[in-house]
This record gives sequence, C-alpha cells and structure tokens, in this order.
Amino acid sequence: MERWMADLCRAMPKVELHLHLDGALRPKTALDLSAARQWRDFETPLSYRQMHSKLVVGHPLASQGELLSYFEIPGLLLQTEEALRRITRELVWEKAADHVCYCEIRWAPQLHTAEGLTTRQVVEAVLEESASASRQAGVIVRLIAVGMRTHSLGQNLKMLEEIAPFRGKGLAGVDFAGPEAKAPDALEQEAFFLRARELGFAITLHCGEMPGSAPRLAEQIRQLRPARVAHGPGSAEDPVLCAFLREQDAMLDLCPTSNLQAGLYPDYESYPLRQLVEAGVPVSISTDDSVLSNLTLSDEYINLLQVGQVDLSTLWRLNLNALGHAFLEPEEKARLLFRLNSWASNIPELQSPPAELQ
Repeated sequence: MERWMADLCRAMPKVELHLHLDGALRPKTALDLSAARQWRDFETPLSYRQMHSKLVVGHPLASQGELLSYFEIPGLLLQTEEALRRITRELVWEKAADHVCYCEIRWAPQLHTAEGLTTRQVVEAVLEESASASRQAGVIVRLIAVGMRTHSLGQNLKMLEEIAPFRGKGLAGVDFAGPEAKAPDALEQEAFFLRARELGFAITLHCGEMPGSAPRLAEQIRQLRPARVAHGPGSAEDPVLCAFLREQDAMLDLCPTSNLQAGLYPDYESYPLRQLVEAGVPVSISTDDSVLSNLTLSDEYINLLQVGQVDLSTLWRLNLNALGHAFLEPEEKARLLFRLNSWASNIPELQSPPAELQ
C-alpha cells in the first residue's frame, strides 16, 4: 500500500463505536496504580515488560476466553475513582491523537465496585472525566453501560435502575457482554433489554463473534431488537440474517484485529468484512480494546486496506455510516456530519454523493 493512503487514514476524522474502557489500561498507568496500592495485588512488583505482557496481546490466542484473561489486571486496579478518571482521560486523549472525532466508550460499572465504590460513584467518575477530557481534547464522547452475561438478571436490572438518572447526560446506551462461549443466551435476560428500552436507553448487544453463531445471533436480534450488534461477523454465514440486518438497518460494530487475536479468524483476508459490505449489511470498524490490541483506529483502517477488504471510498462511507448509527443526539450528528463532509469535500479518493444520516 502506498504511503499516502496510510497518511490519509491517519488524518481522517474518524468515528468509533465499539471501544472498551478497561481494554485501554496502559502498562505505565498500571504500574503507577499498582505502586499506589503498595503492589498488594501482586506477590512481587512487576517490571514494565511483565506488565506489558499481561495487558497487551503479543501473539494470536487460542480462544475468546484467553483474550478475556487480559482483563484480569484492569479488574484489580480500576477500583477507585482516581484510577477510573485517569484511564478515561488517557483514552479520550489517545483517541484525539488519532483524529477520532466521536467515540462511544463502554464499561461495566458493577465490575468496579469490589472495593467499596457504588455504581453511582463509578458512573459519575467516568462521566465527569469523559466530559472534561472531551472539552479539552475536542472529541465528542458518549458512554455505554454494560450488563454482564455472567451476572444474574437481578444484578443487571439493579444496575439499570442505578444508572437511569444519568441517561441523556453523557450516558447514551446499554450493552450486554461477557464470555459468549460460557454464557451464550442473552434471551434468558430478556427483561434486562425490556427495562433498558423503557428507561429510554439505546441498546447494543455483544453476540455473533463465535464461528457457527449465526443462528443464535438471528434469534437474539429478532427478539431483543438491538439497534446495533457489538461484533457479529458470524452473520456472514447466513444470507437470510444478512437480509434481515439490512432491512432492520441494524449495524454490526466490527473489530477485525480483536477477532483475529481471539483465534476466530486466521488472517485479515479471511475476515468477512467484504462479504458483509457486499450483502448491504450496515457495518462500522472499531478497535474494541486499543491497548490490549495495541491498535489505533487508523491502524485498523490500514490493515483492511492493505489486504483489499475495502477501498478508500468504501472505508470513508463506513465511517460516515457509523456516525449515522451513533447513539448521539440528532443535532450533534448533523453538526458532525457537516464537519466530516466538509473535510472530505476536496479529496477525490473519498468522493461519493454527499452523505445523509441514516
């Protein structure tokens, strides 16, 4: 791939919809947080190299479960308001450096209450810091609270009631996530999605990562009606499901590198992005976990361009479509769309008819 194409990817104002807060813990930040806790989470203090190996995937893994093991240290360290504020601030500035102009950051508030914080304190810390960093860095940020597959329905419903006062104050949606292989059936917690919808939250759902998951994903989408699906590349296995996603305008927020690292696909060439795009399925591209995958959104764009999964004009169209499906207020979307169209207006490689919100 020619250098100018990579430079253009890095310069693009980008939209990222699938981004986990606890997957953005930097090794140096982890060392600082560990030292502040007198290293009580470890038998002996870790070196930078050791911490890096526990937070950044350095080789293809055997399974999604192995990938999720990289969240063990974030789970230990992100238990104070100071830690949550720091990682939030660092992630927003990291996105600003990559010219991401809008991002949605998701995290499970209940996973940060093990040492005494309340769900309200967790949400307030992340909301306040994301708003402050957003103003300073020039990145529009909205948050998504995650219910966990491995939590009881009662726990997840309780979380919804605790976060309800923050809806529309930077907290835009809810997700449902966790180890799909261990607890695959979101339908068992249908009441969680019904209550989230009653409270006015936009809904996304982690599903469809695993090979052979298309039938389960089809059933969950039809019954739970999420606006978007986190991952979902397995949809490509089922033409009927692809048609349904297209008809319902339900977007798949794809994270190719993350899925490769989890051992779900052998390489970028085999990832079904082109197949999904050609089937007319709405898709967006994200990093999933920027530090864990050692990846910027520009890097992911470049990875896909290099293997011919997309061309530049298609990539730009996917970026604009991501904005169309964002959990963002209509007036903010319109302003940001104008900004993106204006930025691309004199770049022939990106030209297509002016984008409209979908």
